[in-house]
Amino acid sequence: MIKKSKARKPIAREITYLKYGFVITKTENHYCPRCNHALNAGPNYQPKYCDQCGQKINFAGIIWKEDKELGFAKRGEDYESVKN
Repeated sequence: MIKKSKARKPIAREITYLKYGFVITKTENHYCPRCNHALNAGPNYQPKYCDQCGQKINFAGIIWKEDKELGFAKRGEDYESVKN
């Protein structure tokens, strides 16, 4: 088992969600490699540790991607807020 004090790279996943309630947007979120908790990270802030399990996180070498707008949701259309 890897110790929490050894820094590990976060897990990156692309998700789609409704921005402003109607703009379908694709973004990349980062998750803790130990507990799979979503990290509050971005190009201007990267936590050094996971706030849930305390795993040390290393964001060195991570290339940050811009959010990409895919289109607009139609009125009354059912849309899941998050898809993995």
